[in-house]
Amino acid sequence: MQFTYKARDARGQLVTATIEAENQPEALRRLQHDGLIVTEIRLGAGTAAIDTNELAVRQSARQVGREEVIDFASQLSVMLETGVPLAEALNAFTSQAKSSHLKRVMMVIESRITGGMSFSDAIAEFPRLFPRTMISLMRASEASGTMGTMLGRIAEYLSKERKTVKQIKGALTYPMIMVILALVVTVFLVVGVLPRFASIYSSRAAALPMPTKIVLTISETLTAHWPYFIAGIAGLIGLYIYLRVTKWGRRMLDTLKIKSPVLGPMFTQFYLTRATRTLGTLLASGVTLLDAIRIVRGVTNNVLWDELWAKVEATMTAGKPVSGALSESKLIPPSIGSMIAAGERTGRLPEVLDRVARATEEDLDNAIKNATQLIEPAMIVFMGLTIGGIAIALLLPIFSVASIMSG
Repeated sequence: MQFTYKARDARGQLVTATIEAENQPEALRRLQHDGLIVTEIRLGAGTAAIDTNELAVRQSARQVGREEVIDFASQLSVMLETGVPLAEALNAFTSQAKSSHLKRVMMVIESRITGGMSFSDAIAEFPRLFPRTMISLMRASEASGTMGTMLGRIAEYLSKERKTVKQIKGALTYPMIMVILALVVTVFLVVGVLPRFASIYSSRAAALPMPTKIVLTISETLTAHWPYFIAGIAGLIGLYIYLRVTKWGRRMLDTLKIKSPVLGPMFTQFYLTRATRTLGTLLASGVTLLDAIRIVRGVTNNVLWDELWAKVEATMTAGKPVSGALSESKLIPPSIGSMIAAGERTGRLPEVLDRVARATEEDLDNAIKNATQLIEPAMIVFMGLTIGGIAIALLLPIFSVASIMSG
């Protein structure tokens, strides 16, 4: 393939020429190796410029996991702190990247930087891949000249966030699997097994126990009217989707999420941990408090917390202390509100938030353990009552099989 490019040489002179290469990244790599700073590159003569943010690159960005982003930030931090220039560090990481999706995205970022774009602006073109917190921290580090140190801090921050999310997903996955398994087994027994027993019992005209009659009635109803039950399940799914997309519905679901008896404390600590950790990291990195508050609104994905941050932002705009709005909120424990107020008065808010984040992480671990300890026996009881109840209802007539057969 032939590419037409515009670049500047070591003396700053504009160069316009063509180059043969298999693809655009390869052409860019060869031009950079020759010491040229590429400002524009086109496929062929007179064709439109290649859009490096085309669908293929966007699709690749969606396939890159958060672990790969953490590894990228960690390795780049080490190389920058040892004196390797940013362009060379990106080139080295791209050349050894195992994921083809990550390599494609890194080539685009590398070409952007060699074209004169800042690193923060380059990664900002991929908001699905690089979180807003990372972009803001990199902009702050570019202004202070601490990119290497900041990337290490970002890797640590993202690692903690990943661990927290995995803990929450792990605590919720077990009960979901158990409930789905119980429902599948129950439907199988009611629809597949019970009708056979019903034909046996009805042919003998046996006086069945009440539990057996109830279970057989449920089986007959499900078998005869199964389209209505499927429509009902589809309606419930549709109602949930509707609640998720409407403001009042989201508020109801988010309120239920926080105030539920078993999972509520876990979600409360989860939002509190993410908020304090993000705020502490941003403030310690030089991001202004108002910008940090706006970024945190995207971290705590909950309507009630969004309203809290909106109130905090309005309080700051009015020139009042942040701790006042936080202390008045029921989402923030009084002890944490007092610590934030003390940190704001003494000018040590980032350090206070960091200590609060570490404390809430421990509380989150305890909340997840408590929730798991309560959910496990509840699931056992649930499965025992559903599956065991059906089995007992089927076996009750068999215990008196002699009288049934003689009847």
